[in-house]
Amino acid sequence: MSGDNKVVVLGSGGHARAVADAATSSGFAVEEVLGLDHNDSTFEALLQRISLLDLSSTSLALGVGTNHVRARLHQRVITTFPHAVFPSIIHHTAWVSTDSAIDDGAILLAFASVGPGARAGVGSLLNTGASLDHDSTVGDYGSLGPGVRTGGDASIGSRTMVGMQAGILHGRTVGDDSVIGAHSAVVHDIPSLCVAYGTPCRVIRTRNQDEDYY
Repeated sequence: MSGDNKVVVLGSGGHARAVADAATSSGFAVEEVLGLDHNDSTFEALLQRISLLDLSSTSLALGVGTNHVRARLHQRVITTFPHAVFPSIIHHTAWVSTDSAIDDGAILLAFASVGPGARAGVGSLLNTGASLDHDSTVGDYGSLGPGVRTGGDASIGSRTMVGMQAGILHGRTVGDDSVIGAHSAVVHDIPSLCVAYGTPCRVIRTRNQDEDYY
């Protein structure tokens, strides 16, 4: 984190505002929110704007809600600007065990919870009120929607999105790049690259890694 805690949020819309709010609540000075041009799949316009920042004194925060887009953006920025810093952003109301791990660029919004032995991967997202229980993992750029609950020893894969108010039982695994529908109950393991929902949660179809889910 930079010495004076300045941060610029990369993203657009309500999610970027929520990340900015979380950053402010945890003591960062939010300098601005740099919006994305959703027609620019290479992020060139945004990269040009980042090049004008003093990255020696200003950190960056990932304000993009869609997992595969957040992953591509983060990777493009750190490739272009190797010294860019993406601190974890943790809302002051979130509860984080001292025995947990929160990786660079992770975002924890209001009232999120991370239990002992749990890990939130690089660029991951725990939305409002989401709970990652003990010894559980959400992989790099994965996300838990508002109100999601996991049991202990659960594993959520990289770039996987778990929809709002879904539940994942103790010890269950969800693979990479999958989507779990809102209010679903994951009682069996779910593979990678699929859309699954229901109670109990069942695979409905396969999906591509870069397929939008909103």
